[in-house]
Amino acid sequence: MRLRELIILAALTLLLGLLCSFGVLSAWLALGMLALAAGILSWFAQDQLRQNMKSKEQTLQTQLRISVKDASLKGQQIMTILTNIPSPLAMMDSYGHLLLYNEGFSRFLSEETEEPLTYRDKRIDGEIALFLKEAYLSESAMVRNIHFNGIDFQCLSVPIQEKGRFTGCLLLFQDITQAMEKERMQKRFIADASHELKTPIAAIKGMIEILNRDDFDDEPTMKEFHRQIQKETQRLENIVADLLQLSRLSMNRMLLDRQPCQVSELFENLISEVRHEARQRQVQLEVDVQVNRPFSLDAQKMHQALANLVTNALYHSGATIIRLSAYMQKGRLMLAVSDNGCGIDQKHIDRIFERFYRVEPSRSRANGGSGLGLAIVRAIVNAHEGEIEVTSELGKGTRFCISLPDRS
Repeated sequence: MRLRELIILAALTLLLGLLCSFGVLSAWLALGMLALAAGILSWFAQDQLRQNMKSKEQTLQTQLRISVKDASLKGQQIMTILTNIPSPLAMMDSYGHLLLYNEGFSRFLSEETEEPLTYRDKRIDGEIALFLKEAYLSESAMVRNIHFNGIDFQCLSVPIQEKGRFTGCLLLFQDITQAMEKERMQKRFIADASHELKTPIAAIKGMIEILNRDDFDDEPTMKEFHRQIQKETQRLENIVADLLQLSRLSMNRMLLDRQPCQVSELFENLISEVRHEARQRQVQLEVDVQVNRPFSLDAQKMHQALANLVTNALYHSGATIIRLSAYMQKGRLMLAVSDNGCGIDQKHIDRIFERFYRVEPSRSRANGGSGLGLAIVRAIVNAHEGEIEVTSELGKGTRFCISLPDRS
């Protein structure tokens, strides 16, 4: 019984004692009444206790349901996050079991299964399994690069510690293919640039060594060597200038001086620049301009892009007709340079905009080309937020088409 019931029972006992002392009640009757009162008070106390216990039990059940619901919701949220993370991810415990992994990690498995996985499981690809084993045995942070099915992954192992003890690790596989491709392109670019610079330097060095011989006395050869040295020097200058320009373009330093520009004037300036060379090569130049209003362009840079396309057609296509055209299509300005020359094999189409890539290396070098012209064209077009496409057929000709947004 609680304190309140005990006080009531004590007061009743005192009252019955007084009544018995004054002879109002007999002792047995007083004891009976006291026992009855004690029983009633005990019953009320137990009933109150049962109600309190029932209320507490209901409260605990409610709290438990809420906790279970929250835990389930959090579990679903965690699984949703893990499932939607694009990078492969897994968690391994201190026994080498994969407690969970997302769909991205499943690509490393030779077959789907409901059975538990460990780092030793033969269903995991060899290189990935080796990384899991190393992460499990080292119990420390690790970073490795792995190539899997044409994709470069940076593999991270993050150990999980509890009270200073290794309890597992988190494994994350990040796709770094683009970064690795940029690194490979940079290395290839440096190698190509070195090769391109080395060729004219070697030629100049060889001719100078011959000219500097004490017994050299050949006037016609000397004049020819001087002419060749001048040609190779000009080629070196062209390569360096193009390299500097491409370097600025790759570092997003191209600032466009957009001004209202008439396409007809752009074509006229270009034609006047190449007309003499076209006559010497017996190439007919045609112009078709179907737009008669100004467009917001950097005229100087767009002139350079079109000039590169036209000179490529003059020097390398063997064409008899080169046609420049301008027209509107789906709200965009289209600038096209086409020829009826030898065309380009389809195997080269995807690579012609690469730096130093030449369809016919010997002919390109003979004409003093740097191998960077089309790369510069694409960079200028990209700076104008445009696109460039090429279509070609062997024996029938090539067409370069620049598509620019109308920002007039």
